[in-house]
Amino acid sequence: MSNTPQPELRWAPIPPKPKNRARIWIIIGSVILALAIVAALLWFFLLRGETPGGSPSPSPSSSETASPSPSGEPDPGASENPSEEPGTPPVAPAPDLSAFVAQVQPRLDDGVRGLDMLAQLSGQDAVGVVDQLQQDAQRLAETTPPTSISDSWFTAVSEYSAALSEVRSAAESGGGTTDSVTTARERLQALRDLIEI
Repeated sequence: MSNTPQPELRWAPIPPKPKNRARIWIIIGSVILALAIVAALLWFFLLRGETPGGSPSPSPSSSETASPSPSGEPDPGASENPSEEPGTPPVAPAPDLSAFVAQVQPRLDDGVRGLDMLAQLSGQDAVGVVDQLQQDAQRLAETTPPTSISDSWFTAVSEYSAALSEVRSAAESGGGTTDSVTTARERLQALRDLIEI
């Protein structure tokens, strides 16, 4: 090694970063512009009261001040049911039995196939099938039946759902599912008999 003196190292403060004020103002300006655009769109589409077709909605004051027609004909804008408020949407009519059968039969057929599959499955595989059957049962409960079978339909769907819950509990516990699957099959057949399929 040589005896040459080593330069002495000294720590110096780090120079300050340059100011980014221009960048900050650009970001703030962009945010304000975006909020202004959103506010303008809301005003144009929501607050102006126009329907999606572009025609203005009728004002309630114009229908209140209209005079009744002197002829004996009913007013075409008048409601058939005077107790019904004009702002409430009409209730969907119950479907006829054939349309209802066409709507629910695929889920009922899936139920038959799913319960047949459960006879061969166990553990988590069985739980997965039961979960799908329970989702189908929920959709069956949400389907509007004809008024002639409405009460019976909802009762039968509720019993079928309860039977599926028993199947799921048996599958989760690792026990035998034969008895609970048989009960679920009976409840499903009661649903099928109700709509005569």
